Amino acid sequence: MKNKGIALIICSMLLLSACGADKADNAQETKTTETQATENTAENTAAGEKISNKLFEITMPADLEGVYVSDVKDDQITIYHKESKDAGFDGMVFTIWARPLPSEFAGGPYTKKGELTDADGKRYEVVLGQATEVQWDYEKYTEMPDDFQKLYDSTEDILAGMTGVDGATFEYLAGTKGEDLYGNIILNYKKAFEEGWDANLFEQNSMSPEFYSLGQDSLSNIGFAYYDTDKDGIDELFVGSLMDDELKGSIYDIYTMVDGLPTHVISGTARNRFYIYDGGMIVNEYSSGALENGKLVYCLEPNSTEMVYQWGTKIDAYENEDQPWFTSYTEDEWENVSEDEFQSREAASEDYTKLDFKPLSEL
Repeated sequence: MKNKGIALIICSMLLLSACGADKADNAQETKTTETQATENTAENTAAGEKISNKLFEITMPADLEGVYVSDVKDDQITIYHKESKDAGFDGMVFTIWARPLPSEFAGGPYTKKGELTDADGKRYEVVLGQATEVQWDYEKYTEMPDDFQKLYDSTEDILAGMTGVDGATFEYLAGTKGEDLYGNIILNYKKAFEEGWDANLFEQNSMSPEFYSLGQDSLSNIGFAYYDTDKDGIDELFVGSLMDDELKGSIYDIYTMVDGLPTHVISGTARNRFYIYDGGMIVNEYSSGALENGKLVYCLEPNSTEMVYQWGTKIDAYENEDQPWFTSYTEDEWENVSEDEFQSREAASEDYTKLDFKPLSEL
């Protein structure tokens, strides 16, 4: 976990690119939107203009004819709001980009929306790019114009109805869902218990030794969940505790996808566990003894195992018994502060994102 001077900016960009999917409470709503997009595509876009490049074709909604202009490249199509662009503003609504796998790019304002395979078998990931700042004529409109909003709202339908050209095939949402990506990883945990691994063997296999004790009574004590915390459109895998105690929901192993492969990010222990915070960050709760405990906040970089430090808080009576409150914006550099300052900065547990853990015993 390395500190970076632009850490807060990076994390803000990732959260801005989430496009409304920040909370686990909204996960079902997001899935419903994607399902509706698939069901409604033919009805909404069949009569509209077809726009294609060398790899794929999209169909625009017929009722938005004249509202947009397009820019077509060999591997990209960008749709602009015509009125905004004519007025001298960028007017960018979205970009669809098919980039070769494994990708040299990751994150930023792009989220993965599926995969495309051309006639020669070359694979591409299809990503959606949307602006992170105002694109319309803000001198004329205080809010997003209605027809800009309609273009924006049609994006998921357009993607769901996208097709390959010249023998290429496109699969909407392929390579994004945890259940399709991490099956072998999850089976490794079940295998570990079937083979009677001890805590050291868990650790040697880049798995938290905490699972050894958690699984002694029942595999129902261990759960796994999927959630896109780095906001690149691809789920991460979280493995944690379902024990009915104060640590229920604690995360002890995190996995992400790097260049198309499931990859271990970090492991925790009973005194060093993880939680999702505010939909897009990761909190490390730790304890270093009876008089010191803290919370360290990170962002996970897309297509990487790098945990970028954001800020931290700790109570450390070893360091200052009379005023034990500390905050940090650079890893391992702490400032002694008042209790009020500490409380205003601490990552509150009520803002942790509740994950939908499934028991390992259900496999």
